[in-house]
Amino acid sequence: MSRVVAAVERALDARQREAVEEVEKILAAALGVIELAAPAPPKVSDIVAAAGTSNAAFYRYFAGKDELMLAVLERGVALTASYLDQQMATRHDPAAKLSAWIEGALSQVGDPRRAARSRAVLSQFSALPDGQITAPMRDLLIGPLTEMGSADAERDADAVLTTITGAIGRYTASATEPDPADVGHLVDFCLAAVGADRT
Repeated sequence: MSRVVAAVERALDARQREAVEEVEKILAAALGVIELAAPAPPKVSDIVAAAGTSNAAFYRYFAGKDELMLAVLERGVALTASYLDQQMATRHDPAAKLSAWIEGALSQVGDPRRAARSRAVLSQFSALPDGQITAPMRDLLIGPLTEMGSADAERDADAVLTTITGAIGRYTASATEPDPADVGHLVDFCLAAVGADRT
């Protein structure tokens, strides 16, 4: 590698790190402003001020507030998917993995801070965006469902996701949380729907 190429790559790496840090600041600031403003829509000026950045920087990374809201939602889904993946990794049986996914997803409602944030973010959408947003959570279900003998693991994954996110939405909107019997019932319901029992 020539010294010129190495110098350019170092400069690009530094700019990329700076861009990632700036986007992270904007996302964190947006979440804080959304929580304070909900259910009213947050103002870009408030987000920019909270992030300690500028309008020019904001619009360098986001086309507008709607795109930022989707990015905040995507970040939340990605964090939840990572948590669910960790929970599933502690189980070996596919039915147990499915149970861990359901229990882990519903446990998010039991965390008051997380529930308040979810409520605030979701209040910014008149309807949930398309399934691409929740794909990281849904895709975790396909492996266990396939191992359990599902004839159509993708559709079964969609059905489980719809059932559980619907329940989460209901609990989040009412600021309540499922008790262990509710969680157990939803686990048994989903396992029965795909022809399995809890192990």
